[in-house]
Amino acid sequence: MAPKFKKTKLKSALVKLQVNHAKRQHATNVRDMKEAAALNLEKRQNPQQQQQQQQQQQQQPSAVNDAVSETPKKPLKKLQPPPYTDVDTILLVGEANFSFAKCLALEIVHLGDMITATTLDSEETMNEKYTDAQENVNELKEAGATILYDIDATKLAKVKTLKGKRFSKIVFNFPHAGAGIKDQDRNVVSNQKLLTAFFESAAPFLSDPSLGDARPGEIHVTMKTGNPYDLWNIKRLAVGTGLLGNKTSFPFRPEQYPGYEHRRTIGFKDGVSQRANAEIQHKHPKTFVFVKRTEKEAEMVKEAESADLKKRKRAGEDVSDDDE
Repeated sequence: MAPKFKKTKLKSALVKLQVNHAKRQHATNVRDMKEAAALNLEKRQNPQQQQQQQQQQQQQPSAVNDAVSETPKKPLKKLQPPPYTDVDTILLVGEANFSFAKCLALEIVHLGDMITATTLDSEETMNEKYTDAQENVNELKEAGATILYDIDATKLAKVKTLKGKRFSKIVFNFPHAGAGIKDQDRNVVSNQKLLTAFFESAAPFLSDPSLGDARPGEIHVTMKTGNPYDLWNIKRLAVGTGLLGNKTSFPFRPEQYPGYEHRRTIGFKDGVSQRANAEIQHKHPKTFVFVKRTEKEAEMVKEAESADLKKRKRAGEDVSDDDE
């Protein structure tokens, strides 16, 4: 009888456990259903709040973008002031309407007696080509500047007024042979010859500490960039003389020179020429700076250039006129 009793008791306990488990599972299901119903009811009763939450979520990336956009930008590089001071002695060659010379004398260095401004034109030709030139010349003379006409920048040694003088800055703005050659290659060679002859002519007039001057002189040549001007290869021309070395280059900003108005070699013609500096601004002009080499350096450069030329000829390379 004992075993049968135990068996009945165990079975009864198992049934009880199963019933209790079913009750707990039912209670859990009921609770989950109530919570889900309450959540759905809350959403239906507060659609505006739900919309606001969605908008906030959408605005989060925008806030990040705003933060990025508000990051302070690096300031633009400040332009260096014009490289001319009241301690400079300045020789200007190839002036057209003398507006650059006047700007230096009246607005930049505020001295005229340290400036010698020259032009290839005669005074009569200058006035025919540039109607505003005479007024600029008159103001320069009043400021004490020296004005010279009929001066060939490639033959400065022949100018009596310049004999025995040296300058801390020799400036040639927008040189051009003005030969009217249509063929680009020949035009390039023509201007290369002009620049080479100018460098050789101007180098002896640079100030030199070894000769007792306060500072070494510089040659400043300002040119448009892009073709055909880049083809002139101005740095190579200067170094090729054996007299000069490259120092630096920097953008030429006409707005830094109040009153300066670029003029072409052929003159200014109403309806054809562009006023102010419109013709050069889109050409991104640059100023190239060259300094005088010592006699030893010049001799070494000449020897190296000569050796290179002979080597190229032996190799059968076609050496153009501008390399010789």
